[in-house]
Amino acid sequence: MTTRRLVVCLQIPNLAALIKYAMRKLLFIMLLPAVVLLTDCKTGSSDKNPSFQFEKGFGSSKERPEGTPFFWPAGVRLLDKPKTYDECFYDAKKKKRLYGHGGQVWICLNLYNETNAPIQVKLPPGLMFISESLDVQNGLLVTGVMIEVPAREQFFANLYMICVNTDRASPYLDEYEEQAIVTDHPALRELQKLLEGKKCNFEDYGGIYLEPTAVKSSEAINNATHKLIYGKPLTDLVMQELRAIPER
Repeated sequence: MTTRRLVVCLQIPNLAALIKYAMRKLLFIMLLPAVVLLTDCKTGSSDKNPSFQFEKGFGSSKERPEGTPFFWPAGVRLLDKPKTYDECFYDAKKKKRLYGHGGQVWICLNLYNETNAPIQVKLPPGLMFISESLDVQNGLLVTGVMIEVPAREQFFANLYMICVNTDRASPYLDEYEEQAIVTDHPALRELQKLLEGKKCNFEDYGGIYLEPTAVKSSEAINNATHKLIYGKPLTDLVMQELRAIPER
């Protein structure tokens, strides 16, 4: 597997911002060397096409993303704001609770099942967690994710998502809004159809950290999503990578 340099373009106006930026880089170097490096979040802009406009909250857009509110199923509560921190990563890695796809955005879901039976939590395609800071990337699921939360248990799940803002930083100790939304990006509809029935997510491969096929599939989805968000066509190579993702 080839690794790619993580390129994050930031303006660092003061010492506090410099320290925060350094902490982000150190965490990702220590904890996620392959998952982060495999998904180069810098695809180039569409400045050469003056008529191109990003969807709200995507690319360089600073507007709030639009979509329908997402609600957790009855009996499941989110106990804390979604955010990135290393304790959740280590716990999820140990218990094989890695979900989703991508690598630049990963957040901890602190869930609690209040009932006496397991509950299947379905995170739909287009689910988006919105960063509370415009300096940090919003996260998007291109395909759906299924998480089973055991009865009467506090359940930590590490959710990976595609970054949709190449000019922002990856999260570290940054919080995301509790109210997630489900977006309908018009450029991603065909990609979502193409990926139906495929093993796209880390949970499809046992939730194992750096499982090779999961990493390769995640990289293909990441590459395709970034091209489409930025108004670029999918190349033959990207289409070949997408078709190579195993069927369920």
